[in-house]
Amino acid sequence: MKEIYQEIAELIDETIPEEWKNVKLYVEGWEGYSSAYFYYYPESSEKPILSYTIPERFAIDKMEYHQRERKIRRTALSLQKAFEPNGQEPWTNLTFILNRDGTFHVDYGYEDLTEADPGEQREAWKAKYGIEAGT
Repeated sequence: MKEIYQEIAELIDETIPEEWKNVKLYVEGWEGYSSAYFYYYPESSEKPILSYTIPERFAIDKMEYHQRERKIRRTALSLQKAFEPNGQEPWTNLTFILNRDGTFHVDYGYEDLTEADPGEQREAWKAKYGIEAGT
């Protein structure tokens, strides 16, 4: 699992085209569904930036960006498979908090999100992790 965490960190770093202080990645997935996004805090600002806005902000090719985002999501979801051999319950969502110095923290969630409203879920996640409203 250590290698997967390292790969996620490297992929995130490669995806953000400016210096950053902190990243909060959210990934959810279960049979037939997955989603991922992150907010990062630029070195020069206290305002978080939503990952989906990166192509527009930096004139990056959208197809190239979406390939990177997909790779982050798939790599993070591969952690679910790493849980199986140990007999651990598979998680439905995770939050990966990465600091510029390479330290990180991971929170796993096990609640059933199949009926959850994605917008409400995002707002609840943002509130839990201190990401300001309106971003």
